[in-house]
Amino acid sequence: MIISYLILMCVLSVLNLCILSLFYQRRVNLYFLAVFGFIVVANFGHLLLALSSTLEGVIFANKVCYLGSCFLPLFEYFVVVRLCKFKFPNWGKAFLTMVSLTIFGLSCTIGYSDIYYESVEFINLYGVGGYRPTYGPMHELWVVMLGGYAILNILTIVYAAKKRLNVSYKTLLAITMLCFITVASFVISCTFNNDTLVMPVVYIIDEFILLFICVRVKMYDISSSVLDSLVAENTCAFVAFSVKGVYLGCNDVALKFFAELDDYRVDQAMPEKGHLSKIFASWMKDLAEGKVAESYHFAYNANFYKSTLKNVKRRNISRIYLFKIEDETSLRCYVDRLGASNTKLENLLKSNVNHIHAIQEQMIVGMARMVESRDLNTGGHIKRTSDCVAILVEEMKKDTSLNYSEEFYDALVASAPMHDLGKIAIDDQVLRKLGKFTDDEFNAMKTHAEKGANIVENLLAEIETPFFVKIARNVACSHHERWDGSGYPYGLEGESIPFEARIMAVADVYDALVSNRSYKDKQSLDFAFNEILNSMGTKFDPCLKPYFIRVRPKLESYYSSVDH
Repeated sequence: MIISYLILMCVLSVLNLCILSLFYQRRVNLYFLAVFGFIVVANFGHLLLALSSTLEGVIFANKVCYLGSCFLPLFEYFVVVRLCKFKFPNWGKAFLTMVSLTIFGLSCTIGYSDIYYESVEFINLYGVGGYRPTYGPMHELWVVMLGGYAILNILTIVYAAKKRLNVSYKTLLAITMLCFITVASFVISCTFNNDTLVMPVVYIIDEFILLFICVRVKMYDISSSVLDSLVAENTCAFVAFSVKGVYLGCNDVALKFFAELDDYRVDQAMPEKGHLSKIFASWMKDLAEGKVAESYHFAYNANFYKSTLKNVKRRNISRIYLFKIEDETSLRCYVDRLGASNTKLENLLKSNVNHIHAIQEQMIVGMARMVESRDLNTGGHIKRTSDCVAILVEEMKKDTSLNYSEEFYDALVASAPMHDLGKIAIDDQVLRKLGKFTDDEFNAMKTHAEKGANIVENLLAEIETPFFVKIARNVACSHHERWDGSGYPYGLEGESIPFEARIMAVADVYDALVSNRSYKDKQSLDFAFNEILNSMGTKFDPCLKPYFIRVRPKLESYYSSVDH
């Protein structure tokens, strides 16, 4: 009966890990995945313990249990820190990791030394394998570690409850339950010496609580899931409500526009008092009655604003009302003076055209960033490679012998963020894979270059000049071509590769070398520089060599100042 129970716990822990992997596919879920992974290890350790029939088997199973339970508190605390929106220092993470590694290392001495367990006796407990230990002096560190994590969790949660208005109370309550259940269960199981029976089911309860938290985080992570992907570095405010009128969050621009939002509490109805609350209440009433206007115009603190609605749906069911709010005070002032001057009217029209053009470019770049948010391997790659291209172009402009126009250089810099846009057409199983590709997967990934060229051309054909479209298409299609013909998609070589794509290739590979990926650690700046330099004439255009050498200080200074 006990063996069946432990097998069920193992199956449930593996099933929950699979559910989490499919449901919450984001970079920040690595801590969640780590917790679920170590729960699987701990539960299998308890199963091995129950199946053991010798002292050696019990000792080995106990070490597997310690592997899971030594790192569970660590990653559970990282989850708490993440959900409470604290920036935990890297040295703190390193210290806590070393503590867990030390405790696990001490547990590995069982059977060889008496510093952690002085002795271990094999016993038959409830008809299954078990043990009766005599603890050594270093075992107290295990108790100290658990107590320390309990205190850290309590302090973090209490502080977040008091100071962090943008953290949901329901999420904080779920975190508190998680910590309390885990610590209380461990104390009880140690007291009655039955952790093999108690802890597996406690771990499963922890997983259910974490899955609930994932649902809450996925719903309220407005900044990550919508704003950063679609309108990065935008000037528009975004405010989100549930269909029941519950406030879900806003971006930083909204807080600058409307100080009243500081009094709004995530996961609660908006305050009844306040000018802005009356405006939102009126809109929400119209929406509830099915009256959806194309746009809303309103005044607030002597400024004029325009709001449009984005109805965010999942499975064709309305989930979130997302209001996009633009400051049109300047436009309103122009409109008021239209009759005074035809010149001002012309300036207004020109400004509007430029504004529309800027929005179009912003949405295209937003699509590129959305592609990047799907790819677990290339966080920040778009911005860094674009900055690298700008640094190279700045140096190349000084050389008048190149005979390239200012229009060419500007088009290249503007096209750089779109070089990987074709990844939007790559299947998630390939794009989001952690680790090296198989041959078939790599062949599928290589199609992003040609697909990206077609997407860029279709997006830009109606809004950009043919010259710009050509540059952007070449950058997307040929940035993986190599000077010696070993690249893709067409195996072009030498000067048959568009010059703009040759420049993009240098920036793309340099950033890949010095950045962390799931399948490799980042290389040093010295290594990356020498690797690119040694490849001039084989992988890269040798005429770019002098410019690359001259910008080395700027590149290394830039990468020393950004996360990569």
